[in-house]
Amino acid sequence: MDTVSVIILAAGRSHDEAAQPPPLLSERNGSLLIEQIFRQIDFKADTTLVLQREQAKRERIDSVISILCPQANTVLATGPTSGAACSALLAINHIEPDSELLLLNANEFADVDAAAVIESFRARTLDAGTLVFPSLHPRYCYARLNDEGMVEEVSEKRPISRNAVAGFFWWRRGGDFIDCATEMIRTRNEVDGQFYICPTLNEMILHGKRVGVHKIDASDYHPLKSQAQNRAFESGAAE
Repeated sequence: MDTVSVIILAAGRSHDEAAQPPPLLSERNGSLLIEQIFRQIDFKADTTLVLQREQAKRERIDSVISILCPQANTVLATGPTSGAACSALLAINHIEPDSELLLLNANEFADVDAAAVIESFRARTLDAGTLVFPSLHPRYCYARLNDEGMVEEVSEKRPISRNAVAGFFWWRRGGDFIDCATEMIRTRNEVDGQFYICPTLNEMILHGKRVGVHKIDASDYHPLKSQAQNRAFESGAAE
């Protein structure tokens, strides 16, 4: 596999979240979530973490990263960002425009073979791809597929199908993400004041790009967006 730019988004979105231990320090079966993420991306990757500066200092996250993946880059946000897309753009200097890009939200985790998923996206000559699992809860983003199984629309926090989107996003070209995220922010395509990653796929579709999905079971998806969900993840309980 060619080198993939991997951006792990852990900058949070609120002062309350910033005051709590971050999900990437949640522990399951003796392993931190960040350990499990690093094991998942055991291919050739240029990895960057986007973190809250105060939180990273308070929780000694730099020490954890230096042991787990000393070659990883870190980008420190000085405060809460306006959403995951904004967090990702803080790491723009670590995104190669003509190389593949994988964005991972650190407040959710999917038990998948990441390399195999990316290979499947490549084999289908997609321009972008994401994971989906069955749900109808309005807290998720949703992808509606056409008869060929290609994404024709995504919707944040509004179910338009049973295909809920997990926090795993791949682009064949990192430059496409940069262009789409920038356009989304310029046109103020936000939800509740937040700029999410998922709507950038609508920008891709508008530009005639091929966007597809890889389906997983709901049991393989683990949200860590509340203390209850963190406890469920750490205990191994189904969410």
